[in-house]
Amino acid sequence: MTAQQIRDAFTKFFVRHDHKELPSSSLIPDNDPTVLLTTAGMQQFKPYFLGDKDPLDIFGIKKITTIQKSFRTSDIDQVGDVAHLTFFEMLGNFSFGDYWKAEAIDLAWEFLTKTMKLDPERLWVTIFAGDMPSHLQRDTEAEKAWLKHVPKKRIVAMGRSENFWGPPGKTGSCGPSSEIHWQVNPAAKGRPADGTEDFLEIWNLVFTEYFQDEDKKLSDLPQKNIDTGMGLERLAMVVQGKEHIFATDLYVPIMDEVMKLPSFGDAGQPEVNARRARIIADHLRAACFLLADGVRFSNKEQGYILRRLVRRAADQFLITEFSFDDVVKTVVERYSHTYPELKKESTAMMTLLNAELDAYRKVLNIDIDALLKKMRKGGGDSREGMIGPSHMLVTPDEAFTLYSTHGISLDRLERLGFAFERQAVEERITKHQELSRAGAAKKFGGHGLGHGPDTAGMSEDDIWTVTRLHSATHLLQAALRSVLGTTIKQSGSDINTERLRFDFTFDRRLTEEEKKKIEDLVNEKINEDLLVSWTMMPYKKAIDEGALAFFKEKYGEEVKVYSMGDFSKELCGGPHVEHTSQVGVLKITAEQSVGSGLRRIKATVA
Repeated sequence: MTAQQIRDAFTKFFVRHDHKELPSSSLIPDNDPTVLLTTAGMQQFKPYFLGDKDPLDIFGIKKITTIQKSFRTSDIDQVGDVAHLTFFEMLGNFSFGDYWKAEAIDLAWEFLTKTMKLDPERLWVTIFAGDMPSHLQRDTEAEKAWLKHVPKKRIVAMGRSENFWGPPGKTGSCGPSSEIHWQVNPAAKGRPADGTEDFLEIWNLVFTEYFQDEDKKLSDLPQKNIDTGMGLERLAMVVQGKEHIFATDLYVPIMDEVMKLPSFGDAGQPEVNARRARIIADHLRAACFLLADGVRFSNKEQGYILRRLVRRAADQFLITEFSFDDVVKTVVERYSHTYPELKKESTAMMTLLNAELDAYRKVLNIDIDALLKKMRKGGGDSREGMIGPSHMLVTPDEAFTLYSTHGISLDRLERLGFAFERQAVEERITKHQELSRAGAAKKFGGHGLGHGPDTAGMSEDDIWTVTRLHSATHLLQAALRSVLGTTIKQSGSDINTERLRFDFTFDRRLTEEEKKKIEDLVNEKINEDLLVSWTMMPYKKAIDEGALAFFKEKYGEEVKVYSMGDFSKELCGGPHVEHTSQVGVLKITAEQSVGSGLRRIKATVA
């Protein structure tokens, strides 16, 4: 049975049982600030679950079925094994105050055993065991309904973490759930609760009867609802008798296209090649659907996720001169029958992907050996104890700098033969992310981020970009005073994830030669890898020692003073990079007048 036949069979089954078929909603949620992307079929129906809207007024019926485009961002780094994916299709049936647990269970059982013809002896179910702290009782109603179909020994009661779903955000509808598991290994002696690979969850039936408020208190919804979700990829794996989802007809054509590309290359190990192919296939399939739904490349929110996917896919090619075109064409051919938006947007999709790839090629073409030598001030490349000329020992600090400053992924470093303590690097990344979040939530010392950005909506890369731009602003002010004179004073500043903006006192337009001198001086100090340090001292002492202060800012008696070598010294709340080399390369993009005696510079870092 093909994936398309499964889709058709699912929809026809529920339409035959008096459900109305509705199209998938966009991957970009409509008026739902709790999530960046659509993660489940129920999201477009939130108002109906809560009783805020009447489905009869909109749909003319209380029973709905959909095949929903869905996306899970939490699994991006795990993609590459045989279990995880990002984009998936969610088969679902919904009832808004119509049928309840027994009928939902009967429908699910009939579809799996009669329509899909799955062996009923290999189907297990879980029910909610109850939760005493929340005063929630065991779901005996679902248990009774299941006993009509499966023996008691194949019904497993599990706790709240496993069998109570929702809400999808901090607040919303939720309720006990019942999961249907397929026994992958017929000879397995355990049960789903054991957490082994012998069992695979294929369908989750959620009985949404509660509303959870911000204090996590539950109250009854005005109606009892059914919300079910079954991943097409997992069902296809079971129905088609495959060992994993990437062996189904949803992925095989894409995988085949990837692996026959000359630029894909041969890493010399079949499993390594398979892992690389799975990453490319999953990430480019997901990218196509995101682009078709209107997501565009950026450094924030959905655009950041799209960029992360495409760049991780690009990292898997062994030859940097490659194209995504043939893989994208295969995705469009395989899916446009069900999702016509893919074909409609295919030209724009190709253009955007190629532009992003061209931009990222600069990272792919970085001479890492030369960069490391520069970081080490021209010293040796420390190959002691390593085997083979392509293997190079990299310290955790060096690997972290290559990742955070130059955009070189840890996966790419490893595949190119560089050896490092990955756990130590990941610990540095985690620590840096935590510090960046904490710092970005505070004042950026007079540099236009007053109350700080909303870190809940910022990616980790966004926070790091803003930190780098903040440090670049200090270097820029010092360079302006060095080139134009010490009468230069800061008049204002603003930083976002795309650029820095710096206003200063000056009575004329800068010449091209002056702008080049300023830019070159900043980049010279970046390349010198100056130590960035700070200390607390009395305000008067800081000023007496030459620290710059923003005249519009109010300071206390004790102030924090940031220094970048002997080049820059300012009163500032931080945060900043640890060494100036982490800033990257500064480029002045604009210089203009913003009033009498005031000039403005805009600049980026890369």
